[in-house]
Amino acid sequence: MAKVTFETLNPNAPLFSELKSGKYAWWENIKQNDDLYIEIRKDNNINVYFQGGSVVKLHYCSKHKKIQAFTHRKYLYGNGTGYAECSLDNDLETIINNIPNMYSGKKGYEKENLSEKYIQSQYIINYHSNYIDSEFAYKDNLFDIRVDLIKCINGELQFVELKTIDDNRMLKRNDDNPEVVEQVKAYKEFIQKYKKEIIEYYKKIWSIKNELGLINTEKCPSSLAEKPLLLIFNRWTKSTSRRDEHTSRMEEILRNNDIDYKITSEI
Repeated sequence: MAKVTFETLNPNAPLFSELKSGKYAWWENIKQNDDLYIEIRKDNNINVYFQGGSVVKLHYCSKHKKIQAFTHRKYLYGNGTGYAECSLDNDLETIINNIPNMYSGKKGYEKENLSEKYIQSQYIINYHSNYIDSEFAYKDNLFDIRVDLIKCINGELQFVELKTIDDNRMLKRNDDNPEVVEQVKAYKEFIQKYKKEIIEYYKKIWSIKNELGLINTEKCPSSLAEKPLLLIFNRWTKSTSRRDEHTSRMEEILRNNDIDYKITSEI
């Protein structure tokens, strides 16, 4: 399998050209569904997401000269394991109807039960003009990273790592170097090494989304913040002395490690 890099993404790839043709009613239905959002991938495929989970993958088959769609069997048949090819002309309504009940990431909508993936999806849907991408992944001999959100405001990109305040990767007892610190440091190093390539890559993402009618940021990316943002969602509904101590110690560690962060309870 060929290595997927920044350069692999091709704005003129057959999948994007086909979708731009306007001849697929199911594509318009996906775009108009407020519960779904769409991301472009480096391998010239497309993922359709629901509440942070990929529910449909679109691929162009060069052998058969057609778009192929794949979804989990539970969304297609109501049960089963693994993935199956589907016909979105015939199966899209079934898939969309099955997703809310069959999606494995659903944990309930009370604030203290909100999953990180659900919170991520709501930022994308509710603040769509602020984000150009999600679940950006890159792996080579130096890095193996996955960034939750890519913000783009007034043409400036910024990596955003999302965590809930009670995530044990944020703070462990008697641990001054929690996992999130190393994670954010890796993002900084990645940005330092690939800053130019990241900007050029997101110029292509912007162009593809713009031509497909998916654009959610008005300005094409032209710069990249050197420091990622750690976005901490406070899902606690009441304050206790233990929780206050947790937050205070967590913030001290983040400041000592020069990490930009924001604590919020709003989606």
